[in-house]
Amino acid sequence: MEKLRVGEKSALEKLYAGETPRYSNSALEKLRAGETPCCIKSALEKLRAGETPRWRNSVLDQLRAGETPCWRNSALEKLRVGESPRWRESAMKKFRAGETPRLRNSELEKLRDGETPRWRNSGLEKLRAGKTPCWTNSALEKLRVGETAR
Repeated sequence: MEKLRVGEKSALEKLYAGETPRYSNSALEKLRAGETPCCIKSALEKLRAGETPRWRNSVLDQLRAGETPCWRNSALEKLRVGESPRWRESAMKKFRAGETPRLRNSELEKLRDGETPRWRNSGLEKLRAGKTPCWTNSALEKLRVGETAR
């Protein structure tokens, strides 16, 4: 951001006075004159000429040709061949083998054995012992002292 010279108005002061700040002048002047600002021109000119702007071309060309955009290709090719995309493979293999994916294994085994998963244990153990879990301690201590919890 540029420093203001002595006696120069800030952008907010200009807006309050009904003027436009320097950084928006050229685009606003062009819009008032019925022209399009240069930042919009190239895309509009292409659309008027029946072409597509550069940022849309590659995906549209692929879709018109019946292909899929490059960011979809690998997953779709695998699905067509009957394989699963890489991000599904390991979970699918485990399900087919009758196992559960790694992220669920430990919790499910504990629940089947009647235990609680590790992320629940500490709070439950404290409640069973008549204590308060650590995540409520600080608030309770503040209330006991007469402060308000944050």
